Amino acid sequence: MPLDFSHPALAASSVNGSGGTIIVDSSGSNSSVSPGGITTSSTTRTIYYNGWPIQEVVPVYYVYTPEVVTGNPAYSNEPCLAVSTSSPIYSYSEAYQLQFSAAQTWSSLAGTYPNCTYASQESSAKAHLTPVQEVTNYWDDTVQNELPVPQFTVPPGFALTGLPAFLTANCNTSISFYDTTPIGTADIQATGELWVKWDSNDGWSGPYSSCGLPWPNGTISHVYENKGSATVSIKETWSASWTLAGASGTLSGLFTSPGSLTLPISSITSEIYS
Repeated sequence: MPLDFSHPALAASSVNGSGGTIIVDSSGSNSSVSPGGITTSSTTRTIYYNGWPIQEVVPVYYVYTPEVVTGNPAYSNEPCLAVSTSSPIYSYSEAYQLQFSAAQTWSSLAGTYPNCTYASQESSAKAHLTPVQEVTNYWDDTVQNELPVPQFTVPPGFALTGLPAFLTANCNTSISFYDTTPIGTADIQATGELWVKWDSNDGWSGPYSSCGLPWPNGTISHVYENKGSATVSIKETWSASWTLAGASGTLSGLFTSPGSLTLPISSITSEIYS
């Protein structure tokens, strides 16, 4: 009858994959596995003692080693860095040495390659974004780069003390955006408002819902008291209402701004002639 000599301290544990199998990536499945980690399994072998067959349980070690993945369509960002199991190792000292070198190798490669991401998991994650997430991502990543930048002047190019200086801008205050998403078409109605800083040390004045007009019908004006010059700046802040897949909401936080201009300020003097 075969005898079973097991070693409790080296009892089998689950091994996620055979030698050389990629088992983890940056999607989160590596939360319990790290490069240089080690796990054990076991196998049996038959030895003969005085002619009697004996089943001996022997430990098998697997070390999680780094691997640069190239040419694998399963990943969306290759070449990338993943972790795979080593071939079976039957010596603990050999496994320990490989464990140490695996951790060092990962550290040296991590600065060059990103962690691997499964293409299917990336697509699946995107498909499950909520309407709020879809619209917010589009607003932050795309709309920010497509908003117009207002341009402005203060006619006729100078100001006079004691009299209103009128700012006029070439701007848009209402723009529509549409984005096709996996859950429908997002409808985003954006509204812009102007803010003016009449000199570099002043605070922002506004908001103004129009782009301004020249004298005498202007709606954005300022009176300078002292002659000299002023550095005038404007910005346009943007908010929006949106609808997508039966949901709706509001957005804010974006702005556009051109460069500033230097405005000469002259004083009006009068002379009395006898």
